[in-house]
Amino acid sequence: MAGVLEQLLEHKAAGNEAYKQKDFAAAIAGYSRAVKLLPLLEDPNDSDSAECVVRSSVDPEVLKQGAIILCNRAAAYMGENKPIPALADAQRASDFDPDNWKGHWRTGLSLMMMKPRLERSEQAIAAFERAKASPTLPESELENVNKAIAHAQYRLKEGQDSLDMPDMSNCCIS
Repeated sequence: MAGVLEQLLEHKAAGNEAYKQKDFAAAIAGYSRAVKLLPLLEDPNDSDSAECVVRSSVDPEVLKQGAIILCNRAAAYMGENKPIPALADAQRASDFDPDNWKGHWRTGLSLMMMKPRLERSEQAIAAFERAKASPTLPESELENVNKAIAHAQYRLKEGQDSLDMPDMSNCCIS
């Protein structure tokens, strides 16, 4: 498994270098090479997971690096204004390492990048709350997370307030 870890780190480094240059397409390509090496984790709700592995059987360092790589690719997708693949990667990162606050953070950010909808705002609030509750959240990021929660709550409130009640004048109760 050490060979896989070395390859993951090599592709991650290439993606990181491209990301630093703001070459998001190249960063995505580098991270994607690493993602191809990651195991498919078993979904307890999927009975057809023949190719999947149980999370507990995977090297913890591979899980940790997998979460980081997926978070990084999510950030690169956001840099390209592609919130849907960013959301998928951020959510998958949380599967690899539920304690990695950035997976939850980027889940919330990608939802906030999308066209406002009530459920997206609610999901973003939940994601930001998970980031806030993460044991890995640095104290220096707490204010940013609190601001993001407040922004998502404001967007949710505004969305709810802007919904018009349907015309009930023709309704009959039988």
